[in-house]
Amino acid sequence: MIGIFGGSFDPPHSGHQALARAGLAVMHLDQVWVVPAVPVHRLLSGCADADMRMRWMQAMFEGDEQIRVLDWEIRRARPTASIETLREFRLHMPDTIPWLILGADAWAGLPAWREYPAHLGLCNIAVFARRGVELVSLPDWQPIDVDQIRAYTTPGHVAFVEADLPEVSASGIREACSQGLHLNGMIPDAIEAEVRQQYCTRDTRVV
Repeated sequence: MIGIFGGSFDPPHSGHQALARAGLAVMHLDQVWVVPAVPVHRLLSGCADADMRMRWMQAMFEGDEQIRVLDWEIRRARPTASIETLREFRLHMPDTIPWLILGADAWAGLPAWREYPAHLGLCNIAVFARRGVELVSLPDWQPIDVDQIRAYTTPGHVAFVEADLPEVSASGIREACSQGLHLNGMIPDAIEAEVRQQYCTRDTRVV
């Protein structure tokens, strides 16, 4: 089984790292494919270009043989909808239904995604929730228990996954940088110096 974990990673942080690894440890996925995005529905801060974010993600997961970082969206050099990435996955892996890894906010906003509900025929979804976030139900997606995911090889299922993840966000990091606050381990050591240089020397707020 393969998980797809996409995001703007603006900047990458320890929560991203923990979430990808939780896909392996909690869901027992065989691999997680990380896809840095040029997002459709979100503005970027402008602090780091696509190639830099891609390189940081590669450095963050260096040595993790079960985690791949792919340039599928970045190489298009334009905003790319998730449906395009799911279709590209099908071209590469026609016999495999991927697990799209989302946070609770992204899951709740799924009906507004481009070409929804075409996603129902292309993937299953794993929803990782932050503490205190209420999970919504969406029509047509069949809920299953996370312990049973290997039994489902057809698309259209959703599993709500509990995992102990760091309470950190990219927006929180940008805000801390704009205020000159310490990041306190929010950024993995392998990329911390470069992220600080790019994000903590300018106004990082996205308006």
